[in-house]
Amino acid sequence: MIKSLKEFLLSGQSAGNEGPGGGKISIELCAAVLMLEVSLADSNMDDEEYRLIEQAIQQHFGMGKEETDVLIETARKEVDHATSLYAFTRHVNKTLAPEEKCRIIELLWRVAHADAVIDKYEEYYIRKIADLLYVSHTDYIKAKHRAAENIAG
Repeated sequence: MIKSLKEFLLSGQSAGNEGPGGGKISIELCAAVLMLEVSLADSNMDDEEYRLIEQAIQQHFGMGKEETDVLIETARKEVDHATSLYAFTRHVNKTLAPEEKCRIIELLWRVAHADAVIDKYEEYYIRKIADLLYVSHTDYIKAKHRAAENIAG
């Protein structure tokens, strides 16, 4: 089952969605990679950030615990081999509507807020990803505020 799940995660949803390793990628994998990149931006991924990434994937994509663990492990490998975020953001742009891309930015902000400290590198990565996803500055700020309210409430 785990092998077939890994194949699905790397299968992509349409042609031309290749990851850094040349394999196909899915939207779930793209989101996980982007969340991991933000969590690693400050050179420290703590347990709370990992828990939040797990929770976000399970809630946003309706995945179970085992599927989520495989997805995150696959995403970690992609992060280790990726030289840029372009392959992942390109797939998100091709696949998601503007409001769904804003939701991804909100998830990234939630990851950054998880340890109660917004590092300048986390903010830089989220801004960079928002730009690559063509998310307006207004929507970027709204997503930031929604994430902060979600963490506080």
